[in-house]
Amino acid sequence: MTGPVRDAALATAVLLVAVYVGSGRLAHLDTALLGYLGATVAAFAATARRASAFWRRRPSAFYGRALAAAVRDPRRLRVALRSAGTDLVAQTFVARRSRVRWAAHVLLSLGTLASFAITVPLVLGWLRFAADGDARYRAVVFSIPTASFAVDGALGWLAFHALSLAGVAVAVGATTFLVLRWRTRALPGAASAAHVAPLLLLLAVALTGLALPAARHAPRLFDVAAAAHEVTVVLLLAAIPFSKLHHVLVRPLQIGARLVRTPGAPRAACTGCGAPLAPEAQLAAVQALLGARAAALGAHAATCPACRRRRLATAQSALVGAQLRPPLLGVRPAPASPPSAPGAASAATTSDAPASEAA
Repeated sequence: MTGPVRDAALATAVLLVAVYVGSGRLAHLDTALLGYLGATVAAFAATARRASAFWRRRPSAFYGRALAAAVRDPRRLRVALRSAGTDLVAQTFVARRSRVRWAAHVLLSLGTLASFAITVPLVLGWLRFAADGDARYRAVVFSIPTASFAVDGALGWLAFHALSLAGVAVAVGATTFLVLRWRTRALPGAASAAHVAPLLLLLAVALTGLALPAARHAPRLFDVAAAAHEVTVVLLLAAIPFSKLHHVLVRPLQIGARLVRTPGAPRAACTGCGAPLAPEAQLAAVQALLGARAAALGAHAATCPACRRRRLATAQSALVGAQLRPPLLGVRPAPASPPSAPGAASAATTSDAPASEAA
């Protein structure tokens, strides 16, 4: 059994135990959500397997160790939290490209994360709402009763409409990206299936989810909307480990990269001109990775791009003998004639004249 498969099996076993314990020994599982439960467990196992395979790679493990080391260093921990706020929450890297894309990206990502944060505990039996009198509900988390709230209050309204708000955010974000990709469809890859299919799937999940409260007074329409929503959610869960949606598990690696490239980290210097290069830890990791694959660059890796170009030009000049315009093949230059004495030209002309003219 390989490492990723073993990690996925262990993580899935822990999840099943948590479902058993958190749902009161399966007493609080909603039978109407069993299809969602099976799809969630299967998607979790596949996602855990792929995430383990990704984080076990040498480059990923290098940045992962940087993330783990930040927990023990308060100064680096502040850098990690600040990077998480700008890159994962505010997503300023998208805003530098386009404000419209940034707004759509924030709506899509936050709406999706909010939907998962609400529905996953409900499906796994970790969260349920129990009546607390005639006009109040109490949230029960892992079979532990928590604070109650009024049905007609602001908290009650938010609890019953949070999924609808998240669905609207996802629908607006996905639609915006689809419109932008349609406008730029002439560009290479703008309308490829790998980019468009996840957006269409997210849009279908959001729209079918919004159709549930809209059809609550029509039982037949509600049954159709419920079946369509379950199908789209199962397809979405199955697509997470094998589509672009998996990048959610890869994005935290950017924080590790920022920790390695923090301004206070020691940097290597070019052996040719002394210019600053990559951080020493990153350069050593790259050299070790290339060496493990029999692609060690030796001293060449400790030089800047400008010095590498100069070395390449010097080597090429030595190979061609510094002849930038070599002679053409098969063409010989005419031999140089010796200098002639005065009057030789007239004598040569006379000697070359026909005999009749000389007579």
